[in-house]
Order: sequence, then C-alpha cells, then structure tokens
Amino acid sequence: FGSSPAREASALVRAQFCFVVEIQPVMSWRAESTFKPSGSLLDDEKEYMKTVRKIRDIHKLEERQKSGETLDKKQVEKIDTKEGLMKDVASMAAKLPPYTELLEKTEDITKLLPLEVMQGIEKRRHQDTTRRQRNERREVEERKRPEFMCRHDRPILAVTAAEDEGILYTCSKDKYVISWSMKSKLLTATCTFAGHTGAVWALDLSPTRPLRNAWLASGSADSKVALWAADAGVKSPGTVVSPVATFEHGGIVRVLRWCPFDADAKTQRLASASEKFGSTPPVISIWSISFRGASELLLKIDQLPTKANTLEWAIPSKPKLLSAHDNGYVGVWSVENGALLKRIKLHSAPVSSMCLSSDGETLVSASHDASFKAIDLSSQDTPVLSTYKADRPLNAVAVTADFKAGESGFIIVGGGRDTREVTTSKLMEDEFEPKIVESTSGMPIAAGASHFGPVHAILSMPGKEAFATVGEDGCLKVHRLDGSLLHADTM
Repeated sequence: FGSSPAREASALVRAQFCFVVEIQPVMSWRAESTFKPSGSLLDDEKEYMKTVRKIRDIHKLEERQKSGETLDKKQVEKIDTKEGLMKDVASMAAKLPPYTELLEKTEDITKLLPLEVMQGIEKRRHQDTTRRQRNERREVEERKRPEFMCRHDRPILAVTAAEDEGILYTCSKDKYVISWSMKSKLLTATCTFAGHTGAVWALDLSPTRPLRNAWLASGSADSKVALWAADAGVKSPGTVVSPVATFEHGGIVRVLRWCPFDADAKTQRLASASEKFGSTPPVISIWSISFRGASELLLKIDQLPTKANTLEWAIPSKPKLLSAHDNGYVGVWSVENGALLKRIKLHSAPVSSMCLSSDGETLVSASHDASFKAIDLSSQDTPVLSTYKADRPLNAVAVTADFKAGESGFIIVGGGRDTREVTTSKLMEDEFEPKIVESTSGMPIAAGASHFGPVHAILSMPGKEAFATVGEDGCLKVHRLDGSLLHADTM
C-alpha cells in the first residue's frame, strides 16, 4: 500500500484545505423557535397602566376627603371622573394580552370591577391562552417535522443499491436514510426516509424485483427495525417519507441482511444483529417479513461470544448464516434451529466486514488486524485460500463479480485509523483511500478518491464495474475500478 508523489501532493492539498475550512451542518429554520416575549409593555398595556394610575390618584383624593380635608374644585372634578375611568379600565383589561401580569399587579383596581365584567375578562383570557398554547404546540410539531435532506450531516455508516434502477441508499448517524439518483456525476438526493430517533447503523435492500415490491430495511440505535417502500424516491422524488412498518428489536441494531435466496418467496427472511444495550445481550435474529410488512421472529441466538459485526447468508442449497465477531472468529449457524455448526478462527483482531464471491463459494473477511482473507466455503474444512496484508485497520471489503481467490478479479478494501485514537504515530497520507487489490498478486493496482476520515462501508457494483464507499466524513462516492471518480454527493 505505497504512495506516489502525485498522491502525496494531493494529500497535502487536502490536508491544507481541511485545516482552513471547517464544514458545519446547516441548521434548519425549524431548529428553534424565534418567538421571544417582549420585555417592554405594549401600547394597550401602557394605556391601561396610565388609566390605573389616574384611578389610584383619585383614591388618594377620596381618602383625603374622608379625613375631613377640603378639596379644591379641580380635585373634586377629578373625583367625578372615576366612574368613567372604571369603565375604561374594564374595557382595556379585556384587551390586554393573555400572558400579561398587569391584572395581578393591579388587583386593587380590578377588584372594584363588577363580577360579570371580571368573569368575561377571565373567559376571554382563558380562550386566548388556549389558542396561544395550541399555536405553540403546532409550532413545536412543525419544528420537529423532518425536512428533506440534500445530504447527510453526520458520518455515513452503510450503503446499498438498486443498481438496475440507478439508485443508491445510505444511512447515517444523523438518524436518516437517503436515496440517491446516479443519473449524473453529482449524486442527487431523491428521498429522505425519516422515522428513527437514533443513529441508523444498518441498511439493506431486499432482493425482490421489481423495485415497487422490494423492502428497504433499516436498523437503529433506537432498538427498532423500520421497513420502507424502496421505490419512494422514484414515485415521489423530493419528499420525506415515513416507514411502512416498524418492529421492536431490542438493543442497538448494527446489522441487517436479507436472505438472497428468498427473492421469489411469498415471505422473506431478514437476519439482524444487535449489540448489548443495558441488560439486553447481543443477539442474532432471523425474521419472516410478509409482503405487507408484518414481521414474525423465527429464530433468536443470544449465546454469543461478542456482538456480531456483520452477517452473510451462504450456501443456497442448504442455507447457513455467517457472523463475524470481535474475537477474530467467524461463526457458522443453522438457520433452522440456531445451532452453532462451526467456529472459524481467521484474525487476531475484530472481523469488521465480510462478503461473498458471486458463486457463493468463497468468503472474504477483513479485520482490524490489517489483513483480509479468502476462505473456501465449498469444503467442509473451510480452508484459507489466500491471505492478503494491508498497512492499516480495515473496516470494509467487497469483491468484483469475476473474483476467484488467487486467480482473477479484484478485492476492494478500506478503513483507516480514527484520528481520535492516533496517539503514537501519524496518519498515512493515503490512510482513507479505498484500495483496489489484484486477487492474484495481492498488490494494490489503484486507489479510489480519498475520504476525510475512516471508510465505513464498501459496496461492489458489478453492473457499472464500480464500487461505492461511505465514511466518517459523511460523504458518498462511487469509483471505477481504475480508481477514477464516477459519482459523488459533493464535487
């Protein structure tokens, strides 16, 4: 995994750019209310207080008169205006804003008003308060309503595609799923899937076709799995859609995989994996999903050594479920009864990603131990066919359609160290570039456009002879196998 002068120059430019520009997420106008109650009195309140002060002055004159003091003509005339001023106060009090505190502060005056007048004022104030509270609730609900997302503003965690329709789907820590059109080099967001309340870690598209019959499944830190109409971005571009169905999973849902062997079945199986959350242990589950979105739990495996980092369905004739774990093992499970059929020790660090060859006979695993391996699933002994070395922790792996271990095709790998975890060494200049590795030699023959953070997922796209990558930088890129950029969500 070497570097060239051109790549070094490019990396230097990117590094300088990163230090100069800090991209901040654009805040929605709905993010917070702009209403701020005024600290100053309104005109109606000022007129009310002006009249109240006149009445209080009259009260003082009346007290002086009661004590035997003789008042002059003007003072007597002032006392004679009291009745009219009280009528004015009653009228003004009815017009005061409902949130005013003046009625409580002028109780010495308002208690002199007739009971029916005060009852009318209180009724009107109650109606105004109810109306104001209703409007505030509506405003809060409006602010909470999700907006159409032009791109993600947090790290992207997974990517899947309806390649024949020219659509990509991504999920992110920003709680949303977005569909993208690949009609031009600049990827265009076509639909926002909003319904989760936590980071969306898992995403997968069912194999059913046409797309209008397919399910898009997402799993989140909110412990839920959501099912979406996969063609929402086609039918209603530029919209925000809600899930067709959701079901409680438990734990933080980290992995979802539709069974590729159920494309023509009336119900489809969906495998899921969650990590420990509170008292909920990590589990692997298999669900039956009807064409209407009804879910039924078929199988639950909760005796796991560690959480499953990824899952793969294997062996069409006799399906098995493969799981990758932090202890470096891959587990082989019966999908009939959940029995552990085999444990395969492959790596000395967490197995972060797995994928299958197009014929389903070869499993390729990638690990944080900076290696990736090809395993023969057609043999009961599951021997390692090839071991490849990298120079960085790997988070993701994919293979081309013509891949055969040691014979043909390419392996695409990506990862990189989290900058927050680097303490004793510097990041490599090509740390976050996805690498295209030749199967025969194990040597990288090209590199895709770099991300500005670890690569989290890679998706092989055989129809385009390309692959998609997503990363910590919140970017989505599609690369040709020669490393050139085919599509991106930013240019």
